[in-house]
Amino acid sequence: MAETQEVAGYVSPYPYVQRLQDRMDEILDRQIPNSGRFCGFCYARLARDVERCPYCGAETSDPPTVDRVPRDALIIYREKKRTEERWVYGGAMLGLLIAAGVFVALVVYGTDLVGNRSIALGIAFLALIGGGYLLAQLFGPLICGQVGYLRGSRKRDELWGRFLEERGREEEG
Repeated sequence: MAETQEVAGYVSPYPYVQRLQDRMDEILDRQIPNSGRFCGFCYARLARDVERCPYCGAETSDPPTVDRVPRDALIIYREKKRTEERWVYGGAMLGLLIAAGVFVALVVYGTDLVGNRSIALGIAFLALIGGGYLLAQLFGPLICGQVGYLRGSRKRDELWGRFLEERGREEEG
């Protein structure tokens, strides 16, 4: 099997799953079809002449290749993607709410601080627009995106481990 590698502070127990995430996202987003020749172990797309999977290192004869990625495997990858998206969008909304709070505070108390209502409103709108953008970028992808990535990766790897156990039981029984 492939060696472990650390990505964003997380070491996956299944490094081939980590490397396949982008390929599976393309299938989930319907950018590429879920048909062709796939590794029977990790479901990586394979060329016709390949005898060993470049992702997991499994021989293409055992387990035999499949013609599509199973729905259960795609659901595992989708869970990682959804978890990460929720954290990113939630963090961006938090940044926008903070900017809106600063805007309201400047509208209410800005005239007392600056002395001129027009200037206070101008500063408030700059804080809303510019601050909203900056805080959404800070909290969304930069801070909460890291948390979402780690949680999503752990969740995906936990689900993948269960998937492998269930698949092993089915092959034995």
